[in-house]
Amino acid sequence: MPDTHSGSSFLLGPWLELHDVVAKHPHLRRLLFDPVTGLPTAPLLFPRIESLLEERGEISLLCLNVMKYSKIEEIYGWEVFDEVMREVAASLERITGFELRDSDIVAELMISGNALVVLLSPPRTTAGMDREALDELARRIERRVRDDLETVLEPAIFPKFGCYVGATTARRDGNVRLERLVHMALEDALADSEKRECSDGECRKRRLEEILAAGAIRTLVHPIYRLSDLSIIGYEALSRGPEASEFERPDKLFKVAYDADLVLQLERLCRSRAFEAAASLPEGRLLFVNIEPEAVADPELRDIMLGTLGESEEAEPSRVVFEITERTAVEDFAAFRATLEYLRTLGFRIAIDDGGAGYGSMQCIAEVRPDWLKIDISLIRDVDTDEVRRALVGTLVTFAERTGVKLIAEGIERADQLAVLRELGVEFGQGFLFCRPQLPYPADEDVTPAF
Repeated sequence: MPDTHSGSSFLLGPWLELHDVVAKHPHLRRLLFDPVTGLPTAPLLFPRIESLLEERGEISLLCLNVMKYSKIEEIYGWEVFDEVMREVAASLERITGFELRDSDIVAELMISGNALVVLLSPPRTTAGMDREALDELARRIERRVRDDLETVLEPAIFPKFGCYVGATTARRDGNVRLERLVHMALEDALADSEKRECSDGECRKRRLEEILAAGAIRTLVHPIYRLSDLSIIGYEALSRGPEASEFERPDKLFKVAYDADLVLQLERLCRSRAFEAAASLPEGRLLFVNIEPEAVADPELRDIMLGTLGESEEAEPSRVVFEITERTAVEDFAAFRATLEYLRTLGFRIAIDDGGAGYGSMQCIAEVRPDWLKIDISLIRDVDTDEVRRALVGTLVTFAERTGVKLIAEGIERADQLAVLRELGVEFGQGFLFCRPQLPYPADEDVTPAF
């Protein structure tokens, strides 16, 4: 049956009536429209759904489910999660007219929720929606939204969640009331999105297990400079998976490891490779080794460290700095501090990564009292053009001077950024302005810029 009505014609009457009601009772808007995205909520789709069922006997809908959203709230807070949902909604708007048709209707499943619903307009050439075509549409939208979000979200935030699109078709049933039928359809689409996540997760878990079994982790190093004269004071050890694979990037490695409960095994392998590289650390240089908060209490940590470092007189513990990453939040700071103090008694130093990125890192700074603090790339990126970022970095410099913490600016990419950081008094830094990550260990003349 051809589609003789647009989505707007089905909804025009009900929306005009709703506009009048909301104008008389503004508090209803808070109940019917999501305040974060501005989208209508699922109940407002009912007029269109009812019309489609009466005319065509079926509806097809998609559910875009933002998975692991609690991680974003846990580490960065609800305001950052709200910004993620705004970007997800904006991404769907950007693909309208391409993967989505103008007559498709996007709504929030619920107020301040983590799922969006797309009520699809009927197919133009067939009586019903073909399931294979529906699944392919869901996959295209899923890929497009992910690619879009990767370009607009902070690099530290994007890997912490996943977007999966589920699909379903519901048919008219005279024995089931409309509200119940819609509820079952939404549950079915959500379940489909969760099934997609589980399927992806199992495949990635198997591939990660193969990497761990083969020990296929490489270590690159990234120089850290004294900004005043660009002398090299140390290197950050960076773990990489197999080249040209989806696991080459560390964010993907650790995201899958956390999802698959393999983070401890991955941590041990990455640490082992980093300490092997430390055996040839150039004289007088420090080595910064990333470590997950969950791995700080690893019972094998001491044996791996001391056993590997003991093979080289050059790589004593005083030249190793453990860099606490913020991929997960610290839940028990008392136990965390006790373990870190034990590492300090062995001679190791402690750094905190992503300084200034979210309230989680600020609490970690206050609790841990690090020897080194890395200023997050989100503050460095526009420090040369943004007065607020410049003021925040200046505040961290004052904090460091008062507490004896050494500051490292991450992600320096432009000469103007370097000039501002020198002016503000940031002593150390690293970034692509100077060089890219290298195999251990490059000659100074190969990674010292001439400016």
